[in-house]
Amino acid sequence: KVMESAGKQQVLIFVHSRKETAKTAKAIRDAALANDTLGTIVKEDGASREILQAESETVKNGDLKDILPYGFAIHHAGMS
Repeated sequence: KVMESAGKQQVLIFVHSRKETAKTAKAIRDAALANDTLGTIVKEDGASREILQAESETVKNGDLKDILPYGFAIHHAGMS
């Protein structure tokens, strides 16, 4: 279902724990990479990709730093 909406609108996924936020985002990212569908989430040659990459270098949270260049973000109550 996520990939059906990807690139057309934002997708928000709720999970049960803080640990699951990054785990879920990474699993979807990895599936998109494996299926060669990451380009539907964020265009590979677009300005958005460059901005996401640049912004990821300023992020302190390791999980967010890892997924942000791919067009994914996470948030949970323990983040600042």
